[in-house]
Amino acid sequence: MTPRTQKIARFGLLTALALVLGLLDRAVPVSALLGGFVPGIKLGLANTVLLYAVYLMNVKSCILLMLTKVVLSGFLFGSLTAILYSLSGGILSLAVMLLIRSKPERGSLVTALMAAGALIWLLIRNSNPKGQMLVIVILIAASFAASAVIWYLTHYRVIKGVMATSLGGAVSHNVGQVLMACIVLHSPQLLTTYLPVLVGIGAAVGCLTGIVTERVMKVLKVHSEFRIQNSE
Repeated sequence: MTPRTQKIARFGLLTALALVLGLLDRAVPVSALLGGFVPGIKLGLANTVLLYAVYLMNVKSCILLMLTKVVLSGFLFGSLTAILYSLSGGILSLAVMLLIRSKPERGSLVTALMAAGALIWLLIRNSNPKGQMLVIVILIAASFAASAVIWYLTHYRVIKGVMATSLGGAVSHNVGQVLMACIVLHSPQLLTTYLPVLVGIGAAVGCLTGIVTERVMKVLKVHSEFRIQNSE
């Protein structure tokens, strides 16, 4: 198999995997589990494919993969509006991941600071959170703690930077979608009401996708080394 054929086959495989994971994202009722307090929340499993591509493919292939995923997912499972939101989030997320992949600790540091800001903002608006709001506050506090720990471990080279890059990509994806929603719905108040919650949840999702992607990359590396040894 020629290198060009391998690239085409890999691109097709990643596209199919992104679509399948995107379908799983829609099947898991994350928003319902949170009591419907934050509509539109997903696990972001499909983003593990893009995170994988950021580290193992060139920039052109990453952009093409993101666009293909957004357009096909929108036509198969969503709508034109869904494509618009996904595209805005995908563009910002991919740009951030490509920018910080050489300095991944920046992604976890910025995420930790944004989660801290979101937590402070929510507590100022509601000093005695109860019910669903209390769950959100606890989740954002946990996201801040996780982001801070990941920054420390990445900065001092205890772990690789995949998780830190994932954090930056997940949070920026939510930021991009909220910015687009502000434009489409003419509702700038979403920046102060909806965005703080999405920052914390995005950090939690970023941890999940980072863990999944890092494990997948380790498995692929082992199989690649095994294949090379057998071919010698």
